[in-house]
This record gives sequence, structure tokens and C-alpha cells, in this order.
Amino acid sequence: MEKKNRIVPYPIMDLILRRVVIRDQPLDAHENRTRLGMLAGWISVVISIFLGIGKLILGFASGSVSMMADATNNFTDVASSLVIALGFQWSRKPRDADHPFGHGRIEAVAALVMAIALIIVGAEVGRSGIMRLINPKPVDAPMWLLISVGVTIAVKAWMAVFARQLATLSKSKVLEADAWNHSFDIICTVMVVLALICSTFGWSAVDGWMALGVAAFILYTGIAYAREAIDTLLGQRPDPSEVRDIFKVVTGVDQVMGAHEIMVHHYGDVKMVSFHIEVDANLSLMEAHEISERAEDAVEKALHWRALAHVDPVDRSHPLFEELNQVVHEFIRQEPYLVDVHDLRAEEVQAPYKISFDLVTDMETERRDYGAIYEHTIQWLEKHFSERVHTAEIGIEATVESAPMARKIFSLPTSGK
Repeated sequence: MEKKNRIVPYPIMDLILRRVVIRDQPLDAHENRTRLGMLAGWISVVISIFLGIGKLILGFASGSVSMMADATNNFTDVASSLVIALGFQWSRKPRDADHPFGHGRIEAVAALVMAIALIIVGAEVGRSGIMRLINPKPVDAPMWLLISVGVTIAVKAWMAVFARQLATLSKSKVLEADAWNHSFDIICTVMVVLALICSTFGWSAVDGWMALGVAAFILYTGIAYAREAIDTLLGQRPDPSEVRDIFKVVTGVDQVMGAHEIMVHHYGDVKMVSFHIEVDANLSLMEAHEISERAEDAVEKALHWRALAHVDPVDRSHPLFEELNQVVHEFIRQEPYLVDVHDLRAEEVQAPYKISFDLVTDMETERRDYGAIYEHTIQWLEKHFSERVHTAEIGIEATVESAPMARKIFSLPTSGK
């Protein structure tokens, strides 16, 4: 088989993948994604069982508490890999009346269960290490034992590479976490080897310290997985690059004058995006609706996500509009916490006018800072529109905002006062 036709550059992995994936679908499509996840999970279950049993036997034979801690770590891998395999299998369940967006978030639940298991085991392994430090015992480390442990390291290295390849192909955070787990296992086993070597020189306390090191790796991994899984379940902020891609696609649609309030919703491998588009207020309702459908279609074709557009009319015919647009954008450029403006409007047939617009802040700006933003904005408007604008209605919101928009109405000094 020619290398250019391979899914991955490794012949054995490539042969396995060709028997699993559907070749006429993208590898990160739902069905292939779940197949790759189940493959990674079940292979890890089988190999981890053998590694755990082997290391447990070696641990009892040598009396090494760090070796038995590493065996416990492998048995934890069995449980976590089983959760991964079943999680991907459950995520294949079709949409139903109670779960209209599918069951994709079960991946995050699986990762959280795996994280909790790792934290519990890490604490227990740490306790064993402390007990060994309190009561150090000699460890028998013959050459055959070191060679056996070296074989387990080679097996784990293959598992880490395999999991990393599947994570890259499927774009799955769960499989990426599993790949890191295998990598940490290699480090843990290397620490065990160092403990065995040190024990041959009479440094038996090293065994306890290495057990604590293994526990630290397990706890770190578990806490990291838990945080990521919880973020996914709670609904984390979208990747800025995703928002930029959506903005570029939407504003590239003919007659779309701007885009804002881009919201990304994740349901496992199912993603939905909603956004507001600005169009000319002089268009008919049918024309504006047709533009919104073209914007939705552009996003769905470019990103393969479900898209929903909301139309905001913009009236550029007002005599103050162009100047207002220029002044407000100039204000945004000089204020580091502001990133955009939308829904810019000017009303009244003659001066003094009424204006309104919504400012968009970066994600780091707190709502308690909005008072200062209002103050700076009004000062800027008074500098440029004093005696020509009598009322300014200003809204403020973050780039991605779940709370209602903050909005205030201000009176500006005019010649009539």
C-alpha cells in the first residue's frame, strides 16, 4: 500500500483504522468520531488489564510500593478507558424528544467520571507512598524485573502514539486527554524504574518518594480532566478563532453590512451558531429574509454547523449617520476595552438629534467597569456633537454575553438649554 494513501504513517495503525472508519466520511464526522473513540477505549481496556496484572505481579515479587502504585494506575486506566468506550457508544444514540441536540455531551460526562476516578486513586497511591517513607523496606530489583518493566514502557509508548493519532483524526478532547494519560503513565513507570535501580544501592526510601511522584501525576491529570469536563458541561466561551471565522464568513455575504452577537453552542460534536447581521433598512422584509438565509447557508457550508441569523436594519440615509459612525469607531480604536459597535442609529429630521448604539467590550471587562465606559463615551460625544444631539441611548455588552445588555439614556447639552 502506497504511503500517500495511508490514513496515518504507521502501517499497523493504518491497517486497524481502515477496518474501522467509513472512508467516504470525514474522520471527525459523528459516526467516524464515535468509532475512533470506541476503538481507542476498548484497545486501552484490554492492554491496561494485562499491564496492570503484570505490574502487580512484579510489585509483589519485588516488594516495591511504587511498582504496585503504577499497577493501580493501570487498573484505573481500565476503568477510565471503559468509560471512554461506553461514552462514545452512548453518544451514538440518535436525537429524541428529550434530547433534540443528540447525546454528544456524554463525552464530557465520561471525562468527568474518569477524572474523579483518577483523583481518588491518586490520593490512595499518595497514602501508600507516605506509609513507605514512614516504614522503608528493601526492594528486590533483579535484571529480569527491570527488563520486564522496560517492555511495559514500550507498550505504553505505542498506546500514547496511537491515542494521539486518534485524537488528531477525530478532534476529540476526550481522546486527547487519554493520550496525555498514557504519556503520564510512561513518566510514572520510568520513575518506578529509577526507584528499583536506587534500591539496589540501598536507597529504599526512594521507592516511597517515587510513589508520591506517581500520585502527583495521577492527581494532576485527574484535576485537569475534571476542570475541562466541567467547563464543557457548563458551557465555556467559544474559541476566538472560531468567532473570527464565523465573522469572516458572514460579512463576506453580499449585502451584509456587519455581524455581531455571535454565539456558539456545543453539544459534543454537534455545534450551533447564532448571530445578528446588519442590512440596509430600505430593503423589503423579503429581501432582508433572503439575505439572512444566505448568511446561514454560508456558515453551514463553510463550518458544517447549524446556523441561525437575526436581522438588524441599519438606516444610513440619516444626515448624521456617516459622521456618527466615524466618530464612534474612532472612540473604539482609542479605548482598549472596546472591540466593536453595532445597531448604530440616528433619529429626528433636524437637529438636535437622538442617537443610539451598542458598544461591545472584550471578555475581560467586568460589568462594574461599565460606569467608566459610559462616562468616557458621553465625554467623547459631547466633544463632537454638543448642540447637535439631545439624547444618546447607549448599550454595553461583552463579546459573548449571557446576561441582559446594560443600557442607559443620557441627555447632552444643546443650544435650547
